[in-house]
Amino acid sequence: MARTADVMIENLKSEIHSGVLRPGDQLEEASLAARFGVSRTPVREAVRSLVDSGLLEMKSRKGAFVKVLSAKELIDLFEVAAELEGMAARLAAERLTNETGQRIEAALESCRDAAENEDREAYGKANLEFHNAIHLASGNARLKEQLEQISVHMNPYRAMPYEIRGRLARSVEEHAEILKAISDNDVARADELMRDHMMLQGKRVPLLLQVLQEA
Repeated sequence: MARTADVMIENLKSEIHSGVLRPGDQLEEASLAARFGVSRTPVREAVRSLVDSGLLEMKSRKGAFVKVLSAKELIDLFEVAAELEGMAARLAAERLTNETGQRIEAALESCRDAAENEDREAYGKANLEFHNAIHLASGNARLKEQLEQISVHMNPYRAMPYEIRGRLARSVEEHAEILKAISDNDVARADELMRDHMMLQGKRVPLLLQVLQEA
């Protein structure tokens, strides 16, 4: 059975990655303990672990916050992620099987349903499922591992462009184009579409952060 602290770590990661907890949000021990029905001890342990991983940051006399990266740090992350995601799409186009193809299609349908309902939280989760399905389809365990490591720092920001009107619908269209290229075994186009998808999203994040800070 998983330790309570480990469960808390995964719960908090999920909420940060899906956008329930956003960059800059404060994590209060008492409210987290009450919300998840646990004592403060596992909450405190989970927070320490996420601080060590760089997902949270401690501020003197204020406590823990979801870490806020600079615009430059975000662009650097998305540039690296774009190349790795492009590679995953390229390999998926070469190695797609019926099983992995169906998994990507199912994730795309989840994205489409969430977009139609304007459910940004559900879309954030479905988006991660879509990308993870492509990582799996790449058949490269080391690449998947590298993507998981960078996603820890990038995922809190992936959902932020969804605040822009019409972005969910456009993101679904981009996903559909990527899936078609993979399904058609169009290696070069799958790579190009995925890299463009990631960088378009990445370039919007600093602008959105600026707007939110000014507001």
